[in-house]
Amino acid sequence: MNTEEKKALKAAHNKKYRDANKELIAANQKKYRDANKELVRERKRAYREANKERIAAKKAADVKTEHGRALDKARGERYRAAHPERVRELHRIASAKRAPLAKQEAKQRRIELRDSYVAQILSMPTNLVPPEIIKAERIRLKIKRKVQELDNDRTEKKCSTCREYKPLISFGRSRGTKDGHSYECRLCSRERKRKDRYEKGLTYTPRKFDEFGRRVKHTPEELKEAKNAHARKVYALNKQRKRT
Repeated sequence: MNTEEKKALKAAHNKKYRDANKELIAANQKKYRDANKELVRERKRAYREANKERIAAKKAADVKTEHGRALDKARGERYRAAHPERVRELHRIASAKRAPLAKQEAKQRRIELRDSYVAQILSMPTNLVPPEIIKAERIRLKIKRKVQELDNDRTEKKCSTCREYKPLISFGRSRGTKDGHSYECRLCSRERKRKDRYEKGLTYTPRKFDEFGRRVKHTPEELKEAKNAHARKVYALNKQRKRT
């Protein structure tokens, strides 16, 4: 019996032994790894450092095959199950690194009106939206942006109460409107609030404003007349309450 035959016979005997004692061999290996954690870890690190190119080439080759992808997925699942805290920490670090890039990418998609952004506006996956729908929606968004630009460039606005066109400076600030200005001009707003206060009996002196919205002092006759009118109103209300 030559050397090659002896090697083949020994390999067959070892394979037969491993197949018959799988559980015993796995238990011995686990026992050895538990007893020599640092040594095993150091050997793995040294092996990876010495065979970087070989490991990278094998990973690239495994990705191209179904069996290799299945093995890689199984290894990932085992690692995630064994180290959940470490996996969460890695996810957090990766998310923090991707956040600025993702924000910049989303801003670029919105500016360029890419297909993914248009599909997001339609609340549909990009691959399920027909090209003609995306094209029509992109045109609609361009028109909408142009209208908003024209609205922002205008210098006048129509008051919803007096129906007059006035400069934007004549309207108060409002976060609830598209252009950032209220629908009612300052003069109409002050007049409405004054009437409300006067009707509720909170004041008897109505405020007086000029055409530029500046407050003007009343004459003594106007103050006297306003005071008397308020007194008559209060007297009438009290008399009505006594009757009821």
